[in-house]
Amino acid sequence: MAIQLPSGAIGPRFTKAHPELRVEIRNRMELDRQSVLLEVAVFGPGAAELADEVRAYPEVNRLEVRAEGPAAAVYRLTMNTPAVLAVIRRHRILTRYPAVVEGGWLRFETLATASDIRKALAGLRRGVGPSHVEAVRRGPVTLGSLGLSRAQEAMFRAALKRGYYDVPRRISVSGLAAHLERSQSTVSEALVRIEKRLAESALQLSVVPLAPA
Repeated sequence: MAIQLPSGAIGPRFTKAHPELRVEIRNRMELDRQSVLLEVAVFGPGAAELADEVRAYPEVNRLEVRAEGPAAAVYRLTMNTPAVLAVIRRHRILTRYPAVVEGGWLRFETLATASDIRKALAGLRRGVGPSHVEAVRRGPVTLGSLGLSRAQEAMFRAALKRGYYDVPRRISVSGLAAHLERSQSTVSEALVRIEKRLAESALQLSVVPLAPA
């Protein structure tokens, strides 16, 4: 899905000022009806050196920056909810990250029925700007299409197979971690992220049964 952002929005202003950079929204968290927390990855020369510039945008309330190398950084922005995110929330659009901001456009993959997409596009065109679907893939809902990476899918299937989700549970987090040869904290955090992604997706979709591994 491609959405033309308002020219005054932070995305178009920032990318116009820095065409040499690539900007990807990695994730978002709704804090309340008026504010949102965004995790934004920026790639290119001087990516970690723009904190003062980003803080100066009036819609930004709080900012943390973490360098991830000489030409990459992650910006965590607490900001007023942009119009595009308000429409996405209202129409319950499942967003697969990263979403790319480039040339004044926001592009991301979504998973929905044709009728839901039409309703969302109508809302986006009214509330934000020109919007359209750039490509369509048809098929059943899978773990990958719900936003899990291959590594997350492998861990989820291992947890299912070993009985982590059985009632009563047949294996603990520590037992699963030992089986996967990972630390307990790594597995525990990964499972929380997996469950959060699947829970968010399940609220919006009728999911096909999981096929055996």
